[in-house]
Amino acid sequence: MTALLNPADWERVMVLAAHPDDETLATGGLLQQAGASGAVVRVIFVTDGDNNPWPQRVIERRWRITPADRARWGARRRGEALAALTRLGVPTESAVFLGYPDQGLTRILLAREEEPLARLAAEIATWCPTLLVTPSTLDLHPDHNALAVLLRLALGRLERGQRRFAAISYCVHDRQPTPVGSEWLHLRLRPEEQTRKRQAILCHASQLVLSRRRFLAFAKDVEWFIASSEPSERDEHHPVRHAVMTKSTLRFAVVRRTQPRAFGRTTLYVVAGEPHRGGATLSVALPWTSVTVSVRNEVSGAVVTQARFCGNRRQGEILLPLSALPPAERVFIKVARRFGFFDEAGWREIPLPRPSRQSAPLPAIYPRAAWLDPAVCCVIPCYNIAVLCGEVVREAALHADHVIAVDDGSTDTTGQVLRGLAAESNGRITVLSFARNQGKGVALLAAFRHALAALPFDVLVTLDGDCQHRPADIPQLVRTCIDEGAALVIGERGEFAAMPLRSRLGNTLTTALLRKLYPASPFDTQSGLRALERSFVEEVVRVVTGRRYEAELQILLLALGQQRRICTIPIPTVYLNSNCSSHFRPIADSLRIYRTILGWRLRGLQNGASRSEPL
Repeated sequence: MTALLNPADWERVMVLAAHPDDETLATGGLLQQAGASGAVVRVIFVTDGDNNPWPQRVIERRWRITPADRARWGARRRGEALAALTRLGVPTESAVFLGYPDQGLTRILLAREEEPLARLAAEIATWCPTLLVTPSTLDLHPDHNALAVLLRLALGRLERGQRRFAAISYCVHDRQPTPVGSEWLHLRLRPEEQTRKRQAILCHASQLVLSRRRFLAFAKDVEWFIASSEPSERDEHHPVRHAVMTKSTLRFAVVRRTQPRAFGRTTLYVVAGEPHRGGATLSVALPWTSVTVSVRNEVSGAVVTQARFCGNRRQGEILLPLSALPPAERVFIKVARRFGFFDEAGWREIPLPRPSRQSAPLPAIYPRAAWLDPAVCCVIPCYNIAVLCGEVVREAALHADHVIAVDDGSTDTTGQVLRGLAAESNGRITVLSFARNQGKGVALLAAFRHALAALPFDVLVTLDGDCQHRPADIPQLVRTCIDEGAALVIGERGEFAAMPLRSRLGNTLTTALLRKLYPASPFDTQSGLRALERSFVEEVVRVVTGRRYEAELQILLLALGQQRRICTIPIPTVYLNSNCSSHFRPIADSLRIYRTILGWRLRGLQNGASRSEPL
């Protein structure tokens, strides 16, 4: 949505530019129309643009550039900016040069330097603009987006009476869609204004030597600006897709995208609060696998706490304890690569803290994601997997309101591990125990009955406790179940060739037979990673009677027979140590499975018979 900027509403216009030339490229038409309407104009150049080595090397024909050379180049660029302002009808005395280091504004922001913030706040408070024009936080140039954050922090220092101005921002280096919740404003330029803007661009001769075509492309018939807006929890165009504060945790989802001009290690930066109020700047080096990561203070370099990353090299979630952050009215986050000039994206402001939906705090287990709206119960059957189940149960608690872990008569320390997790969960983890092994089907059905009787949930998720399934896939299962209105969602493994031989043969034969009888059957019939809608769980408990692995097949057959909606999501094929933790008996359990298929077929339930007799 766009709206037309009206110069008649302007009285005192302040433009802030990271470098000499930004004022012309982004606001050349606005400055002309402001002067023509009688407005008073002030242009603040935050740096001199002196760290600009490649144009300087080309023009001056020198490779080594000394501090004196940079100072001379900065003076040249200041002169070019004054000449451009004269072309635009702005008096040279309206320009102010602050002289902060070119390509150093991000360093100033992360170092929490007090003087630049105080200077910016004083400039705005003293001059009292009615229209403030600044770089956007989403500009891809690090100086531009860092200046935008510095200005927002500076504005937070102003008294209420000093904030009586409209604020808009511009992007000079922009390759992304409109920010979520923002409104584009456009300003039309008349032909003569375009001509004067082109003449002003030509005044920046030092920049035209390498960027002439790009610079002159800004002399168009329209200038675009972004109206200020409230921060949003979600932005599908930013690497930080969503960000939510709960009472004890800051959680955000990160997607790493390939950039031709940015590469190397990915670091996530968090800026919270202002220096004079005890603000902090934190950084987290993002790993490629789910692991605990160190959170560092960017000023001191010290590790201040540990966070949890759940994901892979392309995407994941960070769970950052709020204890690492000071009380703050503004929190900004950014993803940056180690090498490359431009950013993948700029800074995002995230919403203020808000209450979470979690039923109780977890001192040793992070709370579940607050953005996951449906109430989720997770069921994890466990049998003699003490070395594996703890990690699975703990991580599942990140994504569910409640976890039911079943100790199916284990003879190792599985029960002890599960009970230890339950003790520290404040009631969010329940352990059901059998004195002797009953079978996976019995364990699942017992947990289903407990969930229906004792817990409010919308979606029930099952997964194995031996690390074959990633708890990080739970949100996608749940979202698919809700968004698609599915009764059953199955995590489908696509790489059958990666399975151990006994699992591959059993799955292949079962799939072939089942798809012959039920063409709508998924390809992965034996995956234990599933999401079930609550009403379907009630039907499962009433109908399914399988004691071992055939119970999962009966659940699938019930959904097929009743023609319920079944969806799948892709998941990786994971088998640790050739699946030695599995207790599947190739002959006995395969016979149970094939008997179940044939029995179900003979009973005529494939058409969703209303009698739904137990099997």
